[in-house]
Amino acid sequence: MENYEKKLDFLTPEQSNQVLFCKIKDGQIKAFLRMVAQGYGLTPFILNALIDFGYANVIPKALRTSVRLTDDCYNFLCVYWGKKKTEDFFVKYECFNYIQQTFPVESLVEYQLWDILAQRGEFETLAKHGQFDILAKYKQYLILVKYGQLDYACHKGLYQFLAFTKAGMERLIQLKKWKEVFGGTSFTSFNGFSVSDILEILYDNGMQKLLFAKNYDDFLLDEKKSTDLYVKNKKWGTLVAYGFYDVIDWDDYLGQVIESNRGDVFQQALKAEKWEFLAKHQQHKLLFKKGQFKWWWKSFR
Repeated sequence: MENYEKKLDFLTPEQSNQVLFCKIKDGQIKAFLRMVAQGYGLTPFILNALIDFGYANVIPKALRTSVRLTDDCYNFLCVYWGKKKTEDFFVKYECFNYIQQTFPVESLVEYQLWDILAQRGEFETLAKHGQFDILAKYKQYLILVKYGQLDYACHKGLYQFLAFTKAGMERLIQLKKWKEVFGGTSFTSFNGFSVSDILEILYDNGMQKLLFAKNYDDFLLDEKKSTDLYVKNKKWGTLVAYGFYDVIDWDDYLGQVIESNRGDVFQQALKAEKWEFLAKHQQHKLLFKKGQFKWWWKSFR
C-alpha cells in the first residue's frame, strides 16, 4: 500500500481528479472507493461529481476510507452539509489529523478537543477555558502562573515559574522559597519587583550565603558592609578591592597569589598602611619612601 501511495505522488492533482471522475461517470463506484482507499485524493471537484452523478450517499463512505483528503473539502462540506453536520462527522470518525488542519479554534473548543488546541499552540485559549492540566502536560507553566494558578503551580512543584508575576513572587516570599525568589531577578520587567527589592528581601531573611554565592559583592560589601562570608572564605582580593583592609589576613593573602603578583599585594598593603606586614616581608624601599623609618629599620632584622 505504501509503495502504491508513493507512486501516486507522481500524479498531479488534476490527473488524479481525472481518473476518479472517469470512475464516477462510468458508475464504477466500487472501483472508485477502492482507489480512494489506496491513495487517490478526494477533492471538492470529486465530491461535487459524486453529487452531480447521483452518488451523494457515497460521500460518507468515501470520506471514511480516504487517506488523502484536501483541506478545502472541509469548506465544501460546510456549504453542502452545513458546518454542524460536517464537524460532527469528522469528530465521530476521529479524523484528528484532518481536524487539526481544518477546524477553526471555536470549533475545537466546542468539541473540547483540547490536545489539538495545544498542538496548534492555542495556549491562551486553553487557559481561558480552564484547561490547566493540558497546559501542564505541554509544559506551558508561565501561562499557568499568568492566569493566577498559583496553587496549581505549587501543588506541581513548579515554584521557579512563580517568579514571573508579582502575585507569584509574593507567594514565594510567603513560602520562603528563597532560591526561586532570587530567580525573580531575571523577570523584574514582569513581576514588579526591582533587583534591589529582591536583594533586600533575601538579605533581611538571612540569605547572605545565597547572595555571596551569586557574587553580589556590591550589595554585600559596598551597601551592607557585610564581610563575614568573605573573611570565612578568604576572599582577600575582593575585600581589598572594597577597602576592608583591617579584616584581611595579609600573610594568608600573600600566600594565595603567584610569585609574580606578590608585588601587587605589597602595594595594596602600602595603601592600607600595614607597616608591620611590610617590615616582616623586608619591603625596605616601600617603607623608606613612605618615611616609615622605624619600620624600615625593623625590616632588616
